[in-house]
Amino acid sequence: MRDLDDTDLEILELLLEDARRPYREIADHVGLTPPAVSDRITRLEEQGIIQGFTIDVDRERLRGDVPVLVELEAKPDAVDDVYAAAAELPGVDTIAEGMDGRVVVHATLPDATARSWLESELDLGTLTGYDVTLLARSDRAVGLSAEGFSLECVVCDKQITGDGVTRTVGGEVKTFCCSSCEARYVDEYEARQEALE
Repeated sequence: MRDLDDTDLEILELLLEDARRPYREIADHVGLTPPAVSDRITRLEEQGIIQGFTIDVDRERLRGDVPVLVELEAKPDAVDDVYAAAAELPGVDTIAEGMDGRVVVHATLPDATARSWLESELDLGTLTGYDVTLLARSDRAVGLSAEGFSLECVVCDKQITGDGVTRTVGGEVKTFCCSSCEARYVDEYEARQEALE
């Protein structure tokens, strides 16, 4: 495995702007041939940096729903349940849990009241309160910069500088800082697999 360079970051930036951008167009931007761009994208996928090409649907425009930001104050013993239930709400774009246990949901609200929308999946008894903010606008920032961008070892969480090790384990690509972390991970994976059999 080699370090990501400015060309890799530029390719990622171009794909974030438009994941359907042709390799020829990317090649023209970064000064490579289309096959070289294809090779770099394949390597980024194998390293787990690119995990798929997705579609970003603006539900507001699609159905005329109302964009909202909802903060759910879960009871301390119900945070996991509230998070799971909130993820099932119709129209959810993103969901996050704060360090304080608060669950924050960005969604487009269908033609319903906020309370009935929440009750469609949540037991309101698991909450100590909630706050709904109607959004005037929201955007997703999709930019990348080389600053602070690096791979981390899946075993020790150290930043991978220079040569690292990439290996497919159980059908998933894993990145390690060194061969000893790779061996530790593989040994533990194999031990768990044996225990399951």
